[in-house]
Amino acid sequence: MAILQTGFIASGRVDPANSAEITSPTPLALPHADLVKAYPGGWGFGLASNAGGSLFVWGVNAATLLDKQGSAEDGADPSALDQVLGDGVTTAAAGFDHVLVATGEETHVFGPSYTPQGVRGLHLASIHTPHPVAALAAGEHHSLILTRAGSLYAFGLNREGQLGTGRTDARGPEAPALVLGPGSSRPEPITAVAAGARHSLAVTRQGQVLGWGWSLHGQAGTGEATPAVSSPHLVAALGPLVVDSVAGGQAHSLALTQDGDVYAWGLNGDGQLGDGTTQTSLQASRQGSLGGADAADLPMPKLLEAVTVPVASISAGARHSLLLTRTGCALAAGHGAFGATGTGRYEDSLAPTAVASPAGRRVTALAAGWWHSLFVLA
Repeated sequence: MAILQTGFIASGRVDPANSAEITSPTPLALPHADLVKAYPGGWGFGLASNAGGSLFVWGVNAATLLDKQGSAEDGADPSALDQVLGDGVTTAAAGFDHVLVATGEETHVFGPSYTPQGVRGLHLASIHTPHPVAALAAGEHHSLILTRAGSLYAFGLNREGQLGTGRTDARGPEAPALVLGPGSSRPEPITAVAAGARHSLAVTRQGQVLGWGWSLHGQAGTGEATPAVSSPHLVAALGPLVVDSVAGGQAHSLALTQDGDVYAWGLNGDGQLGDGTTQTSLQASRQGSLGGADAADLPMPKLLEAVTVPVASISAGARHSLLLTRTGCALAAGHGAFGATGTGRYEDSLAPTAVASPAGRRVTALAAGWWHSLFVLA
């Protein structure tokens, strides 16, 4: 296996003049050749693990995240994060400048600590959940933990309601909050989760999508532009579709159905919805009639119009989207100024465009960071 990267992943000092902006997928120039899994998120830094469950981080924030002395250039060569933890990593995710790492029932949070002396790395906390962690998601400054029992916990900043507590506090509760179902005093069993910059998405056991948090561009899926959705709401426009997974960008959202179809809503200024336009979609909607008198008033995302095979997985960067087809082809749409779409050009892609990969090599997984993309090859 091999991992390719494209887009903005600075590997030197925190200086735009020295940052690496790659327009076509390039093999990781790292001393470890056994990286097999890539994780989403990260502003200018990437996350990947090897077959033994050791997590590696590289890029502009690597030194801070690892609590290493010195400048960010110390993070140019990755160091194993689990050497600090002592246990094997089961999953991970990155936010803007923090990392979540799961080892069994523990989630470890790494990120910068702002002090009068400057910024240096810190192991911020270890959070215990009653059941093993199934998935993690990290937004700009909020985090989500999904357990194998289907319980969803949220913590971090909450100005736009991204924790789903029914409140919009500057900072959420001290302990992670258990996310409840829409209009309920009980939690809704969850199977998949995603974090946008300041909004959150989840999939219920019935395959329905819930959204909450910042929604000025409709990314929470309520059909309205609003600064805050403080509790989970059903993305009703998806109707009876059964959704397997979701992804969240800076201000857009994606949903992948069990049939391999992708639906998108939210901001589309860079073509991240992949419908060939830059028109924002306030609410996800199925192609064809939704029924009801106002069905025609809903924007109709067409992300898969140019895709002739079902999609296996999705991921969202700040302003770009990644799709992996079941045939092993990676597609990208959206913001291309940093090269994250992997087209070889610093320009936006308004429709899903094939990402170049070495001849004869299938892409088996992908992950989007804020301005970069990672691709795992078979």
